Amino acid sequence: TNEQTKYFPEEAYSVAFHPSGYHILVGFSDKLRFMNVLLGEIAKCMEFDVRSCRECRFSNGGQYFAAVNSNLIQVFNTYTFENVANLRGHTGKVRSICWSSDDTRLFSAGIEVSVYEWNIKDSRRLTEIVLKSCSYSCVVTNDVFPPVTVNTPSSGSSSTLPATSSTMSLSGPKSVFAVGSDKKLKEISDSQIVKDYDSPVCLTQLSISHSGKILFAGTEMGSVRAYRLPLTGEFFEFQAHIGPVSRLKISTDDTFLFSTSDDCTLTVMEVRDSKERKLPKAPVDADFSDEILVSRLDVEEKNAQVNEMKNKYEELTLQHEYQMKLKELNHQEKTKEIGEKMNHDIDAWKIRYDALVQEKHESEGEAKENLKILEARYQQKLSDMDRKYQQKIVDEVERYHQLSISKDEMQEDFERQVFLLKESHLKMTQELSEEYQTKYRDDLVRLERAKDEREQMVKEFDETRKQIEDDIEFEIEDQKEQYEEKLASERATALQLNAENNTLKKRFSTLQKDIDDHKEEITSLFEQKKQLYHTIHQLEKEVGGLKKEIKERDETIGDKEKRIYDLKKKNQELEKFKFVLDYKIKELKKQIEPLNKEIGSTRGQIKEMDGELERYHKTCANQELTIADLRLKVETLQKEIGVGRRKASLADALSKRFRVDLQECIQHIQDPKPLKEAVKKLYQKYMEDPDIDKEDVGLEVEIQQEYQRQREHLERMVASLRKKLSKDEEIHRSDNQRIMTENMALITEINNLRRELRVVKQNKEKEKDKDTVVPVASPPVTTLKQLKKLKLAPSTNSNTPRDTPPLSPPPAILGNSLIEASKIIEIQKEEIRKLRKRIEELENLATSRPISREKLPPM
Repeated sequence: TNEQTKYFPEEAYSVAFHPSGYHILVGFSDKLRFMNVLLGEIAKCMEFDVRSCRECRFSNGGQYFAAVNSNLIQVFNTYTFENVANLRGHTGKVRSICWSSDDTRLFSAGIEVSVYEWNIKDSRRLTEIVLKSCSYSCVVTNDVFPPVTVNTPSSGSSSTLPATSSTMSLSGPKSVFAVGSDKKLKEISDSQIVKDYDSPVCLTQLSISHSGKILFAGTEMGSVRAYRLPLTGEFFEFQAHIGPVSRLKISTDDTFLFSTSDDCTLTVMEVRDSKERKLPKAPVDADFSDEILVSRLDVEEKNAQVNEMKNKYEELTLQHEYQMKLKELNHQEKTKEIGEKMNHDIDAWKIRYDALVQEKHESEGEAKENLKILEARYQQKLSDMDRKYQQKIVDEVERYHQLSISKDEMQEDFERQVFLLKESHLKMTQELSEEYQTKYRDDLVRLERAKDEREQMVKEFDETRKQIEDDIEFEIEDQKEQYEEKLASERATALQLNAENNTLKKRFSTLQKDIDDHKEEITSLFEQKKQLYHTIHQLEKEVGGLKKEIKERDETIGDKEKRIYDLKKKNQELEKFKFVLDYKIKELKKQIEPLNKEIGSTRGQIKEMDGELERYHKTCANQELTIADLRLKVETLQKEIGVGRRKASLADALSKRFRVDLQECIQHIQDPKPLKEAVKKLYQKYMEDPDIDKEDVGLEVEIQQEYQRQREHLERMVASLRKKLSKDEEIHRSDNQRIMTENMALITEINNLRRELRVVKQNKEKEKDKDTVVPVASPPVTTLKQLKKLKLAPSTNSNTPRDTPPLSPPPAILGNSLIEASKIIEIQKEEIRKLRKRIEELENLATSRPISREKLPPM
């Protein structure tokens, strides 16, 4: 039940209860507040300048409390509020603290992968455990301490509290348990990790029972685990929350476990063993105290209320006494009246009682007389019933004798019938056995016939198959290389035929298996015949069933004979189909020859295309390698930046420490001796501290090694890239040469076309100037090849004299030839445009490369 609630305008980061239950610590964003738990109220007592305190804890005796201020741990006296110690050493935030049982040492765990043990008196660090791969989240000890009885400062009564430093021995803790981000539960003893257990889930919080027998652990998945101590790795897990567990705490009697989570829930669990029994409680000498802290104002108000209540009580007592006297007088008068009435009523009831007694005696006499009459009637009825039942018994005995005689006669008749049935059964079994033997012999004869027919079929099939295979192989071997693609389909058909032949064989084998099954069934029938002597009543049913089975088997045998006949017909049809296929194969061979020529030409084109694809793939692979190298460079630069940032953070941490220590020195600026000692401590801490130099030197060595390793890797990559560049240059040179040759051929064709166009234009101009008919040496040109022939025509007619004019065609033919020539010129112009586009595309292909993140330099 919620006993008290207090709301704050700010968010509370941490809470800690004093062992006595009278005080509470609450950490806020600006301050740490010390409060008293009063009756119905939580009153503020003191504030401390500790900002964003996310971890605070009272000592086991209650005389100290520790609060975390980022990477600084401050220890205060609970009763004087004096700052007892300032524990510095963590470079990161402190996540968890834990007191030893004697309150002389403190254990702390930080994000910067370290667990420290501190001495409170000297404010110095005793031991340390540093693990670079883990940032710790919680640390606890299993130092079990017994409770003792102490006197509280507010009242003289005694209450049960844990042992203080004055009552406990100063022996160190048995072991320390820590968890962190590496998903391991570590047991630490004497500054060494004694045991560690892996976990698939990250453990966030720890809590040890006061008996020291169980270790509870919370996980990031919201479950709570229970480990038995000493640790063996085995645990019991219970799902308590949805989010990660943020705090774990066990009650002083080890019966309840309290857990909170980031899902804003508080879970209370009862601690039991695996057999649903409560665990033994922690040793407690006395019960909890009943005293509560109360403020003075409340006490004064209550005293005033008590005085007022006393005065009211006295007044009320006087009034009550007066009223009681009045009530006594009224009561005495009423008692007299009631007494008189009671005496009068008693006399009337006595008279009535006497009358009732007389009536009772009269009714008793009448009842006795009625009883005597009823008894006489009952005895007469009994005698009548006895006589009736004796006669019935005599009749039943006579009936029993008659039934026994009839039973003997029936038994003799039954034995005779059984004997006759046995004889008839023997005759029937003999007749059936003879019938089955004859049928068995007939089945054997049929089987032999079927075997002979099967052998003949197999021989005929083997001969036909051999003939077919010989014919096909002889025809295929001559032209196998030319007709592989088309013959694949024919081979498939042959495989189908083979498959059908195999199915026939399988069917023959199934027939043989059926025959063997018949034999086994016949043997089983003989065995059943032997068993029939013992099972007379079941024989008739089994015989009927066997007859039905025999009929079904005969039908199956007839069906199989029909199938064999059908298979013979199929074989004949297959032979016919074979001759048809041979004719088709010959026709297909004639059709394959032109197709093979086309396939050869297409294969040449495909090879050329494959070569071009391989070149493009090589260029793509080279560019991917360059991209991977650039990514490696970027990663190395990022790592160097991270190292630099770490150095800067370390330097900032050192400067912050130095500033804090300087502030402490400035406090002693008026006292020269303490100032001198503080300055010496500063010099020893920051100038002579070997840890700082070692850390810096270690970091520099690691940086140099990483730099050398990256440099060697980059040199290897540069060498490989140079080799690849040389190969790519050769490939590009060959491609450029091929493209240049194609360009030269295209340019020559374009020049020839231009010359031909000039000749045609000159001829047109001459015709216009002369206004005469121009002779045409060749028919109308329709293609590029015909124009070339037209160009070569004058050389062929070189024997004719130049001065003699050629024959002139009629003007109609000349007009038609000019129209056709203009059309041809337009067609050639379009072809020239297409060729130019093709040249540009080839040039772009030669210069273009696959797009990457960074453009490579031109060749």
